Amino acid sequence: MYVHNISFQVDPIIESNWLNWIKNNFIPQLKQTNCFQDTPLYKLELTQDQSPTYTLQLFSADKIKMELFLTSLESELLQDLKVTWGEQCYHFCTNMEIVH
Repeated sequence: MYVHNISFQVDPIIESNWLNWIKNNFIPQLKQTNCFQDTPLYKLELTQDQSPTYTLQLFSADKIKMELFLTSLESELLQDLKVTWGEQCYHFCTNMEIVH
């Protein structure tokens, strides 16, 4: 199983609107790629003086579909994130493979 992780640090001022957008726009677009079996979104438990931080885990059992997403589809989706939220939402991506 392969996991692509997108972490988001969100300006508290936009958190509610951003969360609505992620759930109703971004994640449905990810699902439409048919590259992932599951796309859970988590909120990290942080101290109150830290900006809200979320992580989106994209699970795929198919390495070819994961590579297709990473090489052909991801940049457009992340560009939409950047255009929509600008500097109010910082993100970074990591790839993982479940080994146990």
